[in-house]
Amino acid sequence: MVVLSTGEVDLGLTLAPLGMLSRDPTLRLGPGSMTRATLTPEGPGTLAVTWTAGHPEAEVRTSGPGADWLTARAPALLGLLDDAAGFAPTASPVRELWRRHRGDRIAATGTLWHDLAFFVVQQRVARADAAAQWARLVRALGTPAPDAPELVVPPAPAVVARLPYEAFHRFGIERQRAQHLVEAARCAHRLHADPAPDRGAVLAALAGVRGVGPWTRGCLDTFTFGAADTVITGDAGIPSMVAWLLAGERRADDARMLELLEPYRPHRYRVVRLAFAGGSTPPRRGPRTAPHEIRGR
Repeated sequence: MVVLSTGEVDLGLTLAPLGMLSRDPTLRLGPGSMTRATLTPEGPGTLAVTWTAGHPEAEVRTSGPGADWLTARAPALLGLLDDAAGFAPTASPVRELWRRHRGDRIAATGTLWHDLAFFVVQQRVARADAAAQWARLVRALGTPAPDAPELVVPPAPAVVARLPYEAFHRFGIERQRAQHLVEAARCAHRLHADPAPDRGAVLAALAGVRGVGPWTRGCLDTFTFGAADTVITGDAGIPSMVAWLLAGERRADDARMLELLEPYRPHRYRVVRLAFAGGSTPPRRGPRTAPHEIRGR
């Protein structure tokens, strides 16, 4: 066990994005605790964090072959390496949101393959569908988590890379995303082995992989590497969410979002996080998209 000083970091806010998919079999996140099972370059591992609100320390326990790797990267995962100095918004409502959420930091998981598979599964489907599909895939192909029998370690890239696309239909994943997942696994098999991958080199390598487009790479840049200024483009909801927060505009595209965020460099992703934390959502018009039938696709 190691004890880390958290200072003003609010771990509840910082770690909340890790729980974006309900029923994620790799994660348990609750008030004052988080346990995550993952695959590191040194093998499977489990990291468990506990903390008390208002107390500036967190206890970190790791286990499995990847324990040392996870321990070394725990400060980044908890957002303790994210420097928010210089972020002092003066305009409403960002100023008020930052005042209420100034303990929010950007976590950097460092778990490239885990995150890549996680986001490929989420491509162009409703979040509830992605959550169910991710859970089925991990439970079917993954392995039990060290010292956390309720959790599952995601399957290794080599396991995914050798499967035909039709093998993913039982998880609810259609041909296109299945092929993207397999191609991503083939690329990640090499990248994943690096204990300290270079951010620029990784993103450049993934840019050449079919199905790993700007949206997926943007998600990885913020989630895996903790990039504070990256703006995720190609998302169906983020541009309008940002425009509603910053300009009271109901709808926006990527170009308009980037225009509105420009004054906030080098903290543009921090503003996006505040939009999420503040529930900045324009009123809905029209029904939700119906689930897609994947048989025969």
